[in-house]
Amino acid sequence: MKRSFVPAFTLLLLHQFLSSAGAVVYEASTLHNAVARSETVLDLFYERWERIQNMELFFDWYGKINWVHGFQISSINRGTGQKEAVDMRLVRAYGSIIVNIPLLGGYKSKDMKKRLQYGTGTYHQQEESQENGNTAGGLFASQNLIFGFTATGFHYGLTRQGTISRGNAGTETFTDYKYAQFFDDIFAVSILYRPYFHIHLGLILNQQFEPRDDGTMSYSDPTKRTKRYFVASNLLTFLNLNATTKKDELESVAVGIIVNEIAGIVNRKFGQSFPQLTITYKKINLYNDELSDPVWVKSSFQSNGQPKSSDMPESEKAKASLYTISTGLKGFWGKNIYVDLLAEAQKPSEDLVSRLTDRPINYSAWRELRALVGWNFFAPIFETGQYFVISLGISKYWDPAIPFHRESGTDYYSYGGIFQLEGRMFIGDFPLGMEMRISHNYSTELRRMVETVDKWVVEGSLTVSF
Repeated sequence: MKRSFVPAFTLLLLHQFLSSAGAVVYEASTLHNAVARSETVLDLFYERWERIQNMELFFDWYGKINWVHGFQISSINRGTGQKEAVDMRLVRAYGSIIVNIPLLGGYKSKDMKKRLQYGTGTYHQQEESQENGNTAGGLFASQNLIFGFTATGFHYGLTRQGTISRGNAGTETFTDYKYAQFFDDIFAVSILYRPYFHIHLGLILNQQFEPRDDGTMSYSDPTKRTKRYFVASNLLTFLNLNATTKKDELESVAVGIIVNEIAGIVNRKFGQSFPQLTITYKKINLYNDELSDPVWVKSSFQSNGQPKSSDMPESEKAKASLYTISTGLKGFWGKNIYVDLLAEAQKPSEDLVSRLTDRPINYSAWRELRALVGWNFFAPIFETGQYFVISLGISKYWDPAIPFHRESGTDYYSYGGIFQLEGRMFIGDFPLGMEMRISHNYSTELRRMVETVDKWVVEGSLTVSF
C-alpha cells in the first residue's frame, strides 16, 4: 500500500500521520475537538514567545517530536455496545519559526554568549537609563521597536500496523489507512515596542484530512477546515490580554498579571529576584454538544424528550464555557534552582452530564496542580548563556474525558510525573538548545491530548536561537 508523507510548513519536519477506525466509533477526544487543539497550539506559541521576548532574539527555530507508547483508542462498538480498545501508534510533531526585525534599537553586540544572558539587551539597558533619571525622548524615544513574524504548526495522527499472510511467500506488514489526519497551524505578525507594549495578531488554521479508498491522502482538499483569529497583547510589561474568535463568536479570552513587573515598579532588583509569578483568568467556550465532547451540556435530553445524539439538529445543541483562574511560578531562582509550579481552579458555566454514565458531573474545584523542580549543573557558567537542568515533577489533572481513555478505573482525575533534561550550550559561537522528557500522566501532556492518560510519553526537541 502506498505511503504518503507531508512536510510540515516549517520545512524542517517530515511526518506521516494516519490512523484507522474499523467498526468502532471514536468517543470523546482532544483529537477531534478543534477548540481544544487551538488552545494547545496557542499555548505552544505563547511558550516560545515567553522564552525569547526578554532576550531580544532575532531568530528562533523550535522543533519537537513526541511519541506515545502503547497508545490505544477506547471506543464503543455500536454493534455490541461494548467498550473496545484499538491499538495504535501515535506520533506528534511541532515546529515553529520566529523572525524578528529590529526597526529601532536592537541588540548590537555580536557576542552570542552575552546576547543570550537575561537582562543584557538594549531594552534592559534603556530601563537602567530611565531608572538613573535619563528619560529624554519620552514615549517616542528609541527604546526597542521590533517587527516579528511567526509560523507555527502542530501536526499529529495515528497509524495502525498489521500483517497479512502470503502462504509460502511469508507475511507482509501493512499500515491500515482509515482515519483522519490533523494539522493545526498559526501564522502571526507581531509588533514589540518595549517597555510599553507588544501585540501579536494571527490566524489559527485547523484542518482535517480523510484518506481515499486506497489509503493515500490528498492534502489539497481537507474534509474539515476552520479558521480562528487571535490577538495577544501585553501592556506596560505586566498586563497580558489575549482573545480568540471564530467568525463572530468570542471563543476564548484571558487576562493575566505578571506580578514581578508590578513589584519591579517599586524595586526593579526585587522584581527580578524570583521566577516569573503570574495570575491568569480565562474563559473558553469548550463544550458545544459536539460528538467530540465528553459531556452533554445541561441535560442528556433534547427539548422533545428524546436523548441527545450526534445527528440532532443544531438548534438542540447547548453550549457551556469553562472559567479558570491560575497562579503560576516559573523560571530560575538564582543560578541553580529551576521551578515550574501551577495551581488552576475551574468552574463550568452550566451543569454538565457525562456521556459515559448519563449522570451529572460534580466538577472538581481544581483542574490542574503541578510542581516541577530542577537543578542547573552549569550554574558556575550561567552568565555565559549556558545551562543544563535536570528536573523532576509531579501533577494532578482533572478532565471529564479521562474515564473514556484510561486503562482502568472511573475517576476523572489522574496523578502523574515527569523526568526532564533541558539545556543550552554553544558549539563555538553557535547556540543550540535541547530538551528531553519522559512522562506518565503528567498534566501538561494531558492538557494537550487527554487520550494519553495511562500511557508513557517520550518527547525530544531542539532549539536554535540568536
